[in-house]
Amino acid sequence: MMDKSSFLMVERGNPYERGDVIALTKPITVLGRKGQHFDPDIAFDNIFVSRQHAALLYRNGKFSIKDLNSKHGTFVNQERLAPHDEISLQHGDTIVLAGDLIVLSFSILSMDETMDITPLIKQLAAVEASGGLRLNPFKQELVYGEDVCAFSEKEYKCMELLVNHQGQFVSKDQLKVYIWPERSYGTDEVPDVSSEELNALIYRVRKKTRGILDIESIRGKGYILQTQADGLT
Repeated sequence: MMDKSSFLMVERGNPYERGDVIALTKPITVLGRKGQHFDPDIAFDNIFVSRQHAALLYRNGKFSIKDLNSKHGTFVNQERLAPHDEISLQHGDTIVLAGDLIVLSFSILSMDETMDITPLIKQLAAVEASGGLRLNPFKQELVYGEDVCAFSEKEYKCMELLVNHQGQFVSKDQLKVYIWPERSYGTDEVPDVSSEELNALIYRVRKKTRGILDIESIRGKGYILQTQADGLT
């Protein structure tokens, strides 16, 4: 008998509102865009979402997600699934379709099973490792101690990638792929984004985080993010 206590919570995705809950009640739930000859189980009003984009599968008491050869990709916790690839889902996993245009959270409501604390430990460890930096995707803010920086959508995506790779080199191509997925039409294709656009974005982010973060340019090829507490200038 299928456990019907699992659901998706919408963070972003028309026609749903942020915070909407979509119950998962079928063994196979297709996510996509409604067409003249096809109506997915969960339909989004976005031209970058494929007609049959991804599917949630319920087997042996567990859910998994499979990419249905979508054009702009299915991501779980920022990792892109290969076409037709399938991975299991854990409570709290983030599902993203078409870059960051559709953002969902997978949740398990049932209290019959003891929840795995590992994802929570990893999340807390990530905050500690990042020097106390905390991202708020709902408000598109970065919080560091008592400092709060608010960003536009593209600025926030830039910060999200840099913070998640704090202390590591992030190339300009990585930033372009992550921030402008709507401009890429192939799995390995770098979006058509000019150097001027990227430089202007980095300038705005630096200006908003001045005195908190240091975004170091590396030979014009990419960037490394550090906090001011790390002693960098």
